[in-house]
Amino acid sequence: MIDVSIERPTFGLGLLPHYPPEQFVRLVQRAEERGFDCVWVPDERFYRECYAYLTLCATRTARVRMGPCVTDPYTRHPALTAVAMATVDEASGGRAVLGIGAGASGMAALGIARAKPAVALREAIGLIRALWRGEEVTLAGEVISFTKGRLNFTARPDIPVYIAGRGPKILELAGEIADGVIIGALASPPTLGYAMDHIRKGRRRRAESGPAQEVVLWLHTAIGRDGTAARDAVRRIVVGVLISSLPVLDELGVALPDDLRGRLGRSLLQNQGGRARPRGGHPRGRVAVAPARSDHRGFCRGVCRRTDRAPLSRTARTSREG
Repeated sequence: MIDVSIERPTFGLGLLPHYPPEQFVRLVQRAEERGFDCVWVPDERFYRECYAYLTLCATRTARVRMGPCVTDPYTRHPALTAVAMATVDEASGGRAVLGIGAGASGMAALGIARAKPAVALREAIGLIRALWRGEEVTLAGEVISFTKGRLNFTARPDIPVYIAGRGPKILELAGEIADGVIIGALASPPTLGYAMDHIRKGRRRRAESGPAQEVVLWLHTAIGRDGTAARDAVRRIVVGVLISSLPVLDELGVALPDDLRGRLGRSLLQNQGGRARPRGGHPRGRVAVAPARSDHRGFCRGVCRRTDRAPLSRTARTSREG
């Protein structure tokens, strides 16, 4: 049994920043008009700058929350993430949400090794929150270092932090320290049960109970009249999910042909900057879908406790009009 209590189903829209600025603004404004709760902009290399686009969203909308889904602790120093998120939060009147995960894109090109992801996330989030509280921080961590630095402006100290992941260590870390958890591309009862088991394990280590965590399901769904075109629209996304999930596919019950697993493994090594990763054993809720046509690159996420076609039809309309 999967225990995910939900107070109010909500949906959000994620838009890869490949759109020109004015088209992006039109899409986020229409999403707000359609009743979406949040706009996410992936921090993917080498698309347009996500924080510039989040600022566009902040200044051209009135209600939706917004944030990167997701950034990482490697390609940007966490202190700069703290600055960027506090700025977006200020520009939006307190509507920012930080989505952060272990990351993958662009690391090989940048020559960055993805070392100790769970440790890096814990250190990064601790530093970010301390800076938001106005503290002067020195950190000599296993992955993250920072020396006698502080923000030169006042930030909201409790900007929500959501951790994204599929691996057990990161899901447990999210349950332990995050305000919300983003479960990447797991929706079947067995795989969602796997994720919730690890999140609950982390929750048992929380220093204090605090408010209920929000659980986000980030799913990819193509919406279109032509089934073949819809499947083609998400093929690259599915491959990316398989690559980043390779260490836990066995635990998730996903079987792949040996030749495909080998090709994905080589891609995983390349994405991690050439560092091999050992095979690991590996409220409220939100659902994510990828809208729409074969040429549309976007994602939607939300909370859903029942089958509900209305948010998908809103996504399709937003896509057509974009």
